[in-house]
Amino acid sequence: SARPGARRFLVRASYLQIYNEALSDLLKPGRNGLVIREDRKKGLRAEGLSEWVVRSPAEVDGLLRRGAETRATAATAANDASSRSHAVFCLTFEQSEASGGGEACP
Repeated sequence: SARPGARRFLVRASYLQIYNEALSDLLKPGRNGLVIREDRKKGLRAEGLSEWVVRSPAEVDGLLRRGAETRATAATAANDASSRSHAVFCLTFEQSEASGGGEACP
């Protein structure tokens, strides 16, 4: 049973790449050609971008590492594996009040 006034949190992560003016999902390889849309409540969003619930810093680190492995890279004169893309890693935090039954209330 939750304490009165107790809060619950939900944390989700997403990771996208911008390469040659195209957006792709770094956590779902093959999900390319994403489009930016504006949502009145959520603001700008990459339509179709996967979101992953994370419960610990280790899970966040694992997603960062997994996405980094799929980024577009190529050799340059200064670096053997230079990034050829821009990447955006997002964490979304949601807070809700916990009810007496332990369920989150929207």
